[in-house]
Amino acid sequence: MKIVYFLLLCGCVVGNDKDAEDDGKRKRIIEQLIKTRTVLLEGYDLVSRQVATDVYMYRSYRTVSVLFFSISPDVSDAQFTFLSEELHLNNIGSCSPQDVVINIKHGSYPAVNPDGYSFPKNFIDQAKRKEIHNIDLLSDGKNRTFSLKNPKPGNWYALVYIEWEDPRTQKVEQEGLVADCQTILYSDLQVAREITPLERNCYKGITVDYAHLPVFFKCMTLDSVEPIDVNITIVNTPPVNKTSVSFKVQSLSLPTDDSFLISCAFDPSVSNIQTITFHPHPAAWLYINLDYVTGNVSLIADCESYYYRSYSDEFVNHTVSDLMRDNKGRFFTFDYGLPTTDLQDATSLVNLTSNEIQTVRFVVNEFLDIGGNLAIEASILMSLKYYMGYKRVVQKGGLLAFTEDDQYFRAVICMSIGHASTPIETGHCKFNDHVKPALFVLNSTDSDSIYDKVIIPYPDSGTWYLSFRLFCDEVVCPCRTSHNGTKYYVESNGETGTGVAPTFTNITREGESNCNATIVLSISSTSCVSGKCSNHGNCGLNTFGGLVMSFCLCSAGYGGWDCSDDSRMDSRVYMLISVLLLTLSNLLFFFSIYVAIIRMYYAEAMMYAFTMIFSTFYHACDAPVQVAYCITRGNILQFGDFYCGLMSFWVTLLAMSIISDKLRSFFQLSGAIVIALLTTWNMHSFVAFLLPVAIGVCILIASWSWDYRKHRHMRYPKSYYTKHCPFGLTLVSIGLICYAFLQTEQNYKIVHSFWHMIIATSVVFLLPDVKRNDVNPFLPSPESCRIPFCKVFHRSQTPIATD
Repeated sequence: MKIVYFLLLCGCVVGNDKDAEDDGKRKRIIEQLIKTRTVLLEGYDLVSRQVATDVYMYRSYRTVSVLFFSISPDVSDAQFTFLSEELHLNNIGSCSPQDVVINIKHGSYPAVNPDGYSFPKNFIDQAKRKEIHNIDLLSDGKNRTFSLKNPKPGNWYALVYIEWEDPRTQKVEQEGLVADCQTILYSDLQVAREITPLERNCYKGITVDYAHLPVFFKCMTLDSVEPIDVNITIVNTPPVNKTSVSFKVQSLSLPTDDSFLISCAFDPSVSNIQTITFHPHPAAWLYINLDYVTGNVSLIADCESYYYRSYSDEFVNHTVSDLMRDNKGRFFTFDYGLPTTDLQDATSLVNLTSNEIQTVRFVVNEFLDIGGNLAIEASILMSLKYYMGYKRVVQKGGLLAFTEDDQYFRAVICMSIGHASTPIETGHCKFNDHVKPALFVLNSTDSDSIYDKVIIPYPDSGTWYLSFRLFCDEVVCPCRTSHNGTKYYVESNGETGTGVAPTFTNITREGESNCNATIVLSISSTSCVSGKCSNHGNCGLNTFGGLVMSFCLCSAGYGGWDCSDDSRMDSRVYMLISVLLLTLSNLLFFFSIYVAIIRMYYAEAMMYAFTMIFSTFYHACDAPVQVAYCITRGNILQFGDFYCGLMSFWVTLLAMSIISDKLRSFFQLSGAIVIALLTTWNMHSFVAFLLPVAIGVCILIASWSWDYRKHRHMRYPKSYYTKHCPFGLTLVSIGLICYAFLQTEQNYKIVHSFWHMIIATSVVFLLPDVKRNDVNPFLPSPESCRIPFCKVFHRSQTPIATD
């Protein structure tokens, strides 16, 4: 009994000891990380540090950890240091290094899909967004550094997670049987300020001594989308054919060879005064670098080309309007629109003419707005026939029909952060020398292209600019043309779609040089995608150190950003077969119940019945939603499944023990209370299973030994010790091996069903038949049942005839 008391004492203190042990190990590993951290580099300042960040396997954005770094202006180099290590929380096995992935991005959380799912339809092309820096390292305790030259000032965010593995191929590990490992990460940020730019007024000109190059200047620009003229004067110019001077400018940060607004060169000996025209970021610091040219000067643009360069087409009337924010009172839920008193709708109507550029802007706030999904929708306001399904089409050999009132035009919409771009007729956006595809190109000639939508996950903080420009049909009409696109052929009957080749006449129509249109604009933000996850998941919030982001937790085999991807989902037939295996395999417990009843183990039979019921309905409820059936909440069924399963082991071991009925009742009630506490503490822990089984085995062995020493013979029939009990123990051993070591997500439904069947069968051989005399252990006693149905189980009393 001392052993029993000792095990009970261990069970009472295991929870507190485990927590204390984990805290102690974590403290020791943190001390080790502190000792091995990177030494400060000369000339660098340590600006932030996070000693121990828990890192988990990527399953969704619920399992990512988020790091936050703030970089001040005028930083020439930002050096990140990362060190990952495994925290071993138990004394079982060893921890292997994990592949840790870190994604770093400026302005908002990186929107990535490590699980390989594609982004949903209408999601913005990631190439149009700010660059995401990827860092890979092992959790082997070795440092990894990452450097950013002339980084943009502001907030940088890093996602940290263990590289994704397909859960269908992963092994199902039982807690307490394998090494308990936790990956942690140490990180710090050091910055260097090698250059301190001089503050100047860019609008008054800059004078530089040629002998003092290189020099850096910075100045604050006006809150305007108009281009700026920067006058550069070089004094003490060198003789002819000496080194030229390079001019680089960038907004917000120091320019580099790859990051600049303008990069050009000029020869100060030819002209020591240069006027360079370009578009800056409104109301932002402008950084200018003047230096000697290194390398082939012919590969660099001539600054002369930037002096009042052909901006005439771009200098049309350009107006900027600030949008109104309409808050909805929930996380990441707000709209932007032109100021209106309408409380129900923030949709904007932008009226355009062909001789102007209109820009609207709005602000995405740091921390508050970056954790949702921003949706931008735009449509040309057309006549009712477009909304009724009318569509202009090109028939084979025919032309597009139009009337004198129709206008063919194209609306180009550009989106930029921090500055306004100029829409051009090719469907691109231009900002200085940088050209990129437009956000939307809306064409009035086709009802499929008068509307477009884009969803931007985790929008970047800052001021967003949407620029609109209208191009008339003299350049964008897709019809057959004459006179260089100024006149169009017209069908004689004015209609198409008859299936008959039209007859053409010499009637023409002049192209339009001036046109107008109305653009319907909607800008809205929600958690997840439109506040939901395609009806196949739940929209949740991940909080980490005060940072909040929304994410979709998919169910029923769906995946992707909005749980709309069913490419990896099993077929309905496969799911149905799986749930039938897991549920119907419990029917073998009917055999256990039957044997327990005929052997007069009524409490045990009741326990097996509850085990069968809870296991059946739990697996039916835990199935994919397409085939799931829940009679009550899943957590109730799960508790009942684990609890009744452990109780079945407990009462079976007590039934095998040679103890009095009073003592057996005491152990049964005590075990019911302790197992309930263990199941509530951690039903997945191996300790919750091992403790009652170990105590039950000790009671069994102690009772058998005590009875043998007292009576000098075995209590149960010889066949029980030589055949039934060894066979039952063999079945239990096979079942435990399968349950603990052979299960994977892929074979779970087969192996776990086999576990149900083998455990239910083993009970039949483990329950000793000692309450009856001289009867078949698998058949009821003749006097146990008086109804006629029971006679089929009785042995025939008629003597067998012999020859």
